Amino acid sequence: MTMIQPGSGVARDYRKWTLFVVMGVLTLMVLSIDERFLIDWTDAEWAHIKPFQWWLLPHGVAGATALAISPFQFSERLRRRHVKLHRILGRIYIGAICIAAPIAIYIGNNWDESRASTVEGWAQGGGWLMCALLAFVYAVKRNIPRHRQWVARSYGFTFVFILARAPHIVSFHWKDSAEFATYRWFLVFAALTVPDLIMQWNELFRPAAKREPTPAS
Repeated sequence: MTMIQPGSGVARDYRKWTLFVVMGVLTLMVLSIDERFLIDWTDAEWAHIKPFQWWLLPHGVAGATALAISPFQFSERLRRRHVKLHRILGRIYIGAICIAAPIAIYIGNNWDESRASTVEGWAQGGGWLMCALLAFVYAVKRNIPRHRQWVARSYGFTFVFILARAPHIVSFHWKDSAEFATYRWFLVFAALTVPDLIMQWNELFRPAAKREPTPAS
């Protein structure tokens, strides 16, 4: 339900923020289960990432920055009341993706043993970067509807990191890297389509306008 606070002049979409809360809880669960090695130096995962750990560090920091900032980019209240802050956060968000996405492709291309996973990594990282750059281009052109559309898609790609690891919450693990790559392909498809469906939800389910009767000749 969308409500307007008295005197605010800004609609507050509780469905949108409920979605972000759910995604935030999911993020915390994934980080606590799948990324525990970050606080446990004895974890066996360190042996796996050792060859590329210094590439993984800027990728992880930039990716986490994009993940943390992105929900605020959809705040109408922030955009209307604090335009300068909205633009600064937007630039940081785009810059973070411009760092994280190419490094992700580089790591996958050089240290991923699965060809299927490497190819998917190019699509995922390339799509992530493309959406962010197009969001920036449309912002410069002041085409706000298109800007919001591509920002939403870029956030879909940003959240692939969490959704790819979400099955681990229920102790589900893929049999091999090829199966995992196939699952990530579905997430890439979702990143390009689901944000549009969410943003156009009201349009999709709005009753069709009644046609005015044509006057008789």
